[in-house]
Amino acid sequence: MKFCCAERWPALGWLSMFWGCLFLTQPTKAASTADTGRVFVINAPLKDLAGFRKLVRQLEVLKPYGKIQVNVSTLADKSFHEIPEKGSAWHEYASANPTPFKFFPDARLAPFIPAEFVKKNRQLLLEKTKILREAGMEASFLGYEPNFMPAAFFEAYPAFLGARVDHPRRSTQMEFAPCVHQKETRELLAGMMTEMLRQAPEITSFSFKTNDAGAGICWSDWLYTGANGPAQCKHMSTGERVRQLLEAYQEGAARAGRKLSIYLDESNSNFSEAERASIEAELPAGCYFKSNNRRAVVNVGGTLGSLYPVTGVLNPVAFLNQLQTLPRNENKTIFITLRAAYDRGAERADMSEMIINLVARRFRDTASWQGADGEMAELKKLCREWGSPQSAETLTNACVALQDAFSYKSATFPAVHSLYWGVTVRLMTRPLVVAPQLLTPAEEAYFLPYVFNVSQEEARMDYTDIHGGRFTVPPNVVANYVSRIQRAATLFDQLDAQAPQKDFFARMATSLRIHASIIRSCGNFAAAQAIRDRNAEALAGPAHLPDKASSWTGHPDFITFNNIMRDELDNTNAMIRLLENGGAQQVIVADKPLYEDRFLLGPDLAAQLKQKRKIMMRHWQDIEKYLASPLK
Repeated sequence: MKFCCAERWPALGWLSMFWGCLFLTQPTKAASTADTGRVFVINAPLKDLAGFRKLVRQLEVLKPYGKIQVNVSTLADKSFHEIPEKGSAWHEYASANPTPFKFFPDARLAPFIPAEFVKKNRQLLLEKTKILREAGMEASFLGYEPNFMPAAFFEAYPAFLGARVDHPRRSTQMEFAPCVHQKETRELLAGMMTEMLRQAPEITSFSFKTNDAGAGICWSDWLYTGANGPAQCKHMSTGERVRQLLEAYQEGAARAGRKLSIYLDESNSNFSEAERASIEAELPAGCYFKSNNRRAVVNVGGTLGSLYPVTGVLNPVAFLNQLQTLPRNENKTIFITLRAAYDRGAERADMSEMIINLVARRFRDTASWQGADGEMAELKKLCREWGSPQSAETLTNACVALQDAFSYKSATFPAVHSLYWGVTVRLMTRPLVVAPQLLTPAEEAYFLPYVFNVSQEEARMDYTDIHGGRFTVPPNVVANYVSRIQRAATLFDQLDAQAPQKDFFARMATSLRIHASIIRSCGNFAAAQAIRDRNAEALAGPAHLPDKASSWTGHPDFITFNNIMRDELDNTNAMIRLLENGGAQQVIVADKPLYEDRFLLGPDLAAQLKQKRKIMMRHWQDIEKYLASPLK
């Protein structure tokens, strides 16, 4: 899809670029002035309109307390065209990245992006804005800026070339973002913003993260390849560069006659402390970075970001803590996050309703939170409403036990994340064996292509290579955490039949057990890899018969490794039972096999677990070819 007189661009391009660049150098009135009042920005990457309408209806309860803006920038389809032919783990980070040029590309950029892809994205965005217009709500665009652009575009227009933004340890192909110091870049970005706001005037805020997952700003300290960019902009401060980027978007909004609030996501963008100070000092009016008295910016959300691919878990203690200060400072923007895994997953509808209603309740019942024990008093009050008189105390204890379990994990092994370990390294679904090199290509086919690694051999052989880094887990902490989660799940299951929210917490108990199973797998694979590391030389050599010396234990690691395999087999069987007894609805998976990738499990999750079980049994005795078994 093209605009801006695409058919005439070769003849008029130089003149249009000249006037656009001249326009951008002139002082203009900012498109935004300082905002006042409370704003709720809701981010749920929903592709189906029925689910989006349901979310909009749920948000009605927030109308008395502030302006509502709902994100409409979810892509209708994955950016398959961005992924190199031979694959690239890093490119899958960014394959769901929303950015204006995937909806309203400039005429120069449009030839390098599939037209049907753009058409579907734009149609979904416009249908969502129509729903919001009818509901009396506004729209928000959340994305990644400046996002990398096709290499062919930079070949055709080399003046736009900015920083290299891919991760060299994770990518098989270089990618570059446009340089915002170039007038041509700012004109291009402004023009796409103008077109978007003309077609979707309901969009009143624009939020983005940068220096991560496919976006980056020249000469930033945190760029994954190191600070880099064109020589002509090296002298500028990060604050100046960010200001130029923000002003380009404001200019685009001004041309469309629209007011646009712009947020640079401080918590998810990668900047050094010096850069953060520089950005804050250079912010134009109507643009926000750090939360302050002028405009407070806060984030609230559930557990999906930390428990993905498992959905449906509310941690009431932590969530009430997030809500504590929300009513303070009426000039506040509250981002309510209902997404995870780079826009691949959204909270279930029952969970989004619970979260939204709790936010509304915080504003409706501010007086009940007074006093030092306000949060605990509110928790007990909620548990009396959610449970019956007979089970309110049990529910309160379950909530406290869940918070204690999460706090324990944060203190003991915070680096183990179910997304990056369980999903992107496929510890959930791959077989745990002593000698992965003995697996056949047919046995590897269902999991190895989805392991996040630029090296197939490292993906095959190193269970604790997490996106190019090496990680370990302290002994026993995983088992301790798993037992704590299972205890909380048991308590949630004990609500009696009269409890109004019995079904909600029963589903949540199932979700917690699935989460515990994923983390149990992570612990087993980490322990198995530690043994494989200790015996690397023996396991790399040829298979051989053990010696004939009598031994009660055999090789010191033989029994231990067998016990780990058995625990993982039992864990796999337990996970299959959970999925087949309703738990499958609590796990985010791809709708079709085509969409399975390193961040998204396949739709046949239970079948993959059964394949894992079968392969483990088939290779159970491989260890006997390398490490001596007991001879009693």
